Amino acid sequence: MASLESLFEQWLDGKVLSDKQLQQLENDPEYAALMSQAQVWQQHSRDYKAVPVPIWDRQSTISQFSAVRVFSVAGAWAVAASVLVCSLIFLVIPQSDAQGLLAQVTKQTHLLQSQQKQIDQMQRIITAQNQLQQQQMYQLAKEAIATGRVERQEDIASLITYIKTQRAQDQAYLRMQLNDLAEQVQEQPTAAIAKN
Repeated sequence: MASLESLFEQWLDGKVLSDKQLQQLENDPEYAALMSQAQVWQQHSRDYKAVPVPIWDRQSTISQFSAVRVFSVAGAWAVAASVLVCSLIFLVIPQSDAQGLLAQVTKQTHLLQSQQKQIDQMQRIITAQNQLQQQQMYQLAKEAIATGRVERQEDIASLITYIKTQRAQDQAYLRMQLNDLAEQVQEQPTAAIAKN
């Protein structure tokens, strides 16, 4: 890039570059655009024609008497007003500005101190809230774990009760079937029992 920049500067200065160097500049899109713009401006500078300034008769457009009179009256007032403004600026304003600036700096210092106190207080409040939140989250986690344990114990107890109930019902059903079977066996004649 630096070599292209130096080649471009040499080309602008009017030095003759080799075909290879010109090709390098024309192949780069940035320098190709710069070269075309430079050629346009060079063409404009060659085509420039100086136009003579028209002759102007000053005396016919502005009278000397009115110019002097306006300057003498308005100029005197302008000079007097500017002297008065300058004296006010240099004598009155700096003293009041210095006192005003000191008062303003004092107010700003007090304001900054009060803001710093408020910031410190807000940081303490935020820290306390964070600690309280952490404690509450810990307490909630403990309660959730305890509740989970109690619920699991209740679920296990209800499952055991259900299993016991089912077992008792199954045993009662089996007893009934066995009793029915025993009755059927007792009612059958003994000869029928032997055949089976």
